[in-house]
Amino acid sequence: MFYSLQNLWIKRILEFILLGFFLAVMDAGCVEGKVYLDTITNPELAPFPIAVADFTSPQKMGGREQEIARNINRVVVNDLVLSGFFRVIEPKDFPPQAQISRSFLDRSELEAWSGSGVDALVTGSFRVVENSLIGSFRLYDLVEKKFIKGTRYEGRVSEWRRIAHRIANEIVFQITGEKGVFDTKIAFVGNQTGNKEIYLIDFDGENLRPVTQNKSINILPRWTLDGKRLLYTSYMKRNPDLYAIDLESGKNYRISYRNGLNACPTWFRDSEGEKMILMLKRDNRSHLFLTKVGETSAIPITSGSASYASPSWSPDGRQIAFVSDQTGSPQVYVMDINGKNIRRLSYQGNYNVSPAWSPRGDWIAYCSRQGGSFKIFLTTPDGEQVRQLTQGPGNYEDPTWAPDGRYLAFSSTKEGGAAIYVMSINGTYQRRLTTFRGEATNPAWSPHLE
Repeated sequence: MFYSLQNLWIKRILEFILLGFFLAVMDAGCVEGKVYLDTITNPELAPFPIAVADFTSPQKMGGREQEIARNINRVVVNDLVLSGFFRVIEPKDFPPQAQISRSFLDRSELEAWSGSGVDALVTGSFRVVENSLIGSFRLYDLVEKKFIKGTRYEGRVSEWRRIAHRIANEIVFQITGEKGVFDTKIAFVGNQTGNKEIYLIDFDGENLRPVTQNKSINILPRWTLDGKRLLYTSYMKRNPDLYAIDLESGKNYRISYRNGLNACPTWFRDSEGEKMILMLKRDNRSHLFLTKVGETSAIPITSGSASYASPSWSPDGRQIAFVSDQTGSPQVYVMDINGKNIRRLSYQGNYNVSPAWSPRGDWIAYCSRQGGSFKIFLTTPDGEQVRQLTQGPGNYEDPTWAPDGRYLAFSSTKEGGAAIYVMSINGTYQRRLTTFRGEATNPAWSPHLE
């Protein structure tokens, strides 16, 4: 019975290599320290008005460059809109006196925006050299008529989408003081082939791709701290074993294969290295065990006749949120990492599961059965504040946090079959990510991928 609960859970130089892609980032200058939009403590603020100009080129743009320009513009605008923090003004709605023919603007050109009601402006320039794309963007404060930030990007033409996401990330950082999540990914379980396989999809719903294709039952994906591997439970060898897959090489590793359930690892790094807590079978019950990454021994944290599941480590590494049926029905609890100081958090509803601790440490998301269907709630770690985020028909399950703590992904049947959705921390701006045939469940949001 308790096993069914498991189906309910981007200044100077930046260089990196990811899947053969080289991206160089160089500052053109910046004005730092000002937060234009406090999206964390004031999530109800009206969207920030920002203009995004068409990208220009130092060369006469041919058909190929024009298409890339349109695509980059489209993705940047779409990212900003999807964030829920911006009201994007496009070129057709610019003031008549605002003529932008280049990305480098002086104060007199910024003065043309006076009285427009627009607070910031994004311009961009790029060129294509063989198979390389070299681009830059500049961000201006239209209220104080000053330059905020400029960054240069270089990569393969085929990676234009990633450059666009990086631009959007930088805009969010300069306006809010927080890193954007546009280059993150969400792993989930999909059955469009008739088998439960693990898939990846971008924050904006693009770039869907399979991670596993073994025609077995693959469930409960979890990310490693560096975002380079996914862990998941699979029945490839007729037992629910825990596997890790390297996302660059595609190589699989079976890392925990004790008899019975091996699932739901939650990660933390301290001075001793990386550790994880996972679910293992013990005395015909699921219990929580602590292990160091790379070691085979596992220390039991829980014991007794109750079942324990769905561990989620607190950001400070001191506590664990989890589910237990020790009072007769599944409820959300918190305890110290040594298994002591257990305290119950959920009291509304008789079936509460899938806790997920916010990266900021201020909230724990979980799903609760209310009136015959599951809805997503937030509770503070002390249990004193509880907020319901989702309403309406259908089930809302498997909450998982974006690495900035401003969004949640979840699975819902509100439009029929189960699909993956994203919403803001206050339950607004809900949008669907998956549209393929079949159902999508068990989302897991990646860390920042750099």
